[in-house]
Amino acid sequence: MVDTRSFDGIDTGMFADALDILGIDGSMTGVTPIMHGQRFHGRAMTVRMLVGTPGTFAPDEIGLGRILAKAKAGDVIVIDVGGHPITVWGELTTIAAKNLGVRGLVVDGAVRDADIIRAHKFPVVVRHVVPTAGKTRLRLGSVNEEPVKVGGVSVHPGDFVFSDDTGVVVVPQSKYEQTLIELDKIKQKEDVFKQGLARGLNYLDAAKEQGLRQI
Repeated sequence: MVDTRSFDGIDTGMFADALDILGIDGSMTGVTPIMHGQRFHGRAMTVRMLVGTPGTFAPDEIGLGRILAKAKAGDVIVIDVGGHPITVWGELTTIAAKNLGVRGLVVDGAVRDADIIRAHKFPVVVRHVVPTAGKTRLRLGSVNEEPVKVGGVSVHPGDFVFSDDTGVVVVPQSKYEQTLIELDKIKQKEDVFKQGLARGLNYLDAAKEQGLRQI
């Protein structure tokens, strides 16, 4: 079960630091938010797409309706397209997902209709933005049945996904509670450090207040 907390004052950098303490590489690379100021978090619903050349698959094999039929409120849809610049998402899927209460989308592939997605304020993190259609080039491989690799990170169904302007981090289900404990410690330290800076301390002196040579 995903924590219902708002994570105010928390960012992906703090999550990444917490995961480092636990020896987990959960920070995605190569994928970028399509608009500034977007933040979202939720449980991963994983999707794997099979990739071909134009005409390889029948148009309906892309299976977008089947993906959305399994999506639930609070989900973050995470789609593995193998990094190919082929569109798997656009205007209609955005409207449908938003209606369902899906919190966001992460795609190691492409989306299109970026201006419309932004207008709907639906958070998307993606490797490519291109108009190239996925129909006949993509076939749905699986929905929430297996781990996928997105942004260099393995994502299992039900893992916790957190995203902000900096990027995306993934917390394995089995490490979620431990990560939250480390996250709270990191936030407390950073809050005290910032209080020192607000009082006019320089960076090193603010660190020394916490018994640190550097931070």
